[in-house]
Amino acid sequence: MMDNNLLERLSFGDTTALEEIYRKYREPFIQFASKYHADKNQICDIYQDVIIALFEKVKKKKLQLTTGSLKTYVFSMGKFMLFSRLKKNANTEFISNDNDYFEGLADYHDFLDEKDPQVILIENGIASLGKKCQELLRLFYYEEKKLSEIQEILNYNHTDVVKSQKSRCLKSLRSSIELNQDKI
Repeated sequence: MMDNNLLERLSFGDTTALEEIYRKYREPFIQFASKYHADKNQICDIYQDVIIALFEKVKKKKLQLTTGSLKTYVFSMGKFMLFSRLKKNANTEFISNDNDYFEGLADYHDFLDEKDPQVILIENGIASLGKKCQELLRLFYYEEKKLSEIQEILNYNHTDVVKSQKSRCLKSLRSSIELNQDKI
């Protein structure tokens, strides 16, 4: 309820609401993001980008919190922006081995535009996979790791095992997407 009040005030141009949001979530976000990256300046930059994007989205009346809280939205966006920035900077490494990259993806698409039904299908399909499949596909497609690297990271016996496991994961993903396609 309080989140909607802040967003409503913000939509009417109340800059104190923006300041309130900024102050309320800044330190908790910095602590949260520090699990993934050590550069506090970069984390603060990302947080400011999130707040600016949030403001723009509210101004254009394209943000409605139907599920989750404003904090969850801000943190998801910040996490996705951080991961995107880290991916662009190949010399930067993650601090944590936490592999929940896909967790902020849905909120990020909301931030850009209304969700495309195909995006929803893919997100739901990925969420329906087991953690091992999510990790394997993330390493292969997002981090663009070679099969031999994935073999080492995930402790598989041979690259052929990685290859067949990737194939099974993709097959499961396709099945999930096809199964849910009728629900749109």
